Amino acid sequence: MFELRFKRLSVAFDFSFFATVTLLTLLSETNAVLGLAACLWHELGHLTVMEIKGVSVKRVLFYGAGIKIIPDKSFGFTDFGTELAVLIAGSFANFAAAAGLWLCDDLRMKLFAVINAVIGAFNLLPVQSLDGGKIIVSVIRRFCDYERACMLESWLKRINGILIITVLIVFALLGKGNLTLYITLCYLLVVSLSKGS
Repeated sequence: MFELRFKRLSVAFDFSFFATVTLLTLLSETNAVLGLAACLWHELGHLTVMEIKGVSVKRVLFYGAGIKIIPDKSFGFTDFGTELAVLIAGSFANFAAAAGLWLCDDLRMKLFAVINAVIGAFNLLPVQSLDGGKIIVSVIRRFCDYERACMLESWLKRINGILIITVLIVFALLGKGNLTLYITLCYLLVVSLSKGS
């Protein structure tokens, strides 16, 4: 891993990020570049709202599974409205880009629109390591007492695991999907079942 430092912000690149980009580029150069651009646009949506709401960023980490923004302070110290706005902003940026790009006549721009829409929707899935799961956890913690929140988060983790395993089995039995899909689902399964998520 190597890291670049700018005053208060550090930008870190894990080796797994370069390995993933290389693999995806070998599989499909155009889609890999467009997918990376859509991921960057998604994170820019988060960063824009964080800047507007005054949430300072400590670190931006590029790793094999994507890009992670780490705020100076835990979201636990941020108000509920700000947290939801930041979490929703990434997918909103993707959907806005998809709507605008879909109006273009160029087929590559239409493909980029579809990739943005898929990344926006994917990040809203109720998996705890994605924005959708973080939104659910935030709502649970906001409106439930501590014991009930712990119980609901535990159930969410189990449901995530069961759904991901089911999707993996269905795609495998149908002979559908591709390497990227299987790697993504396996990653989500490991993260969903790990203690830290």
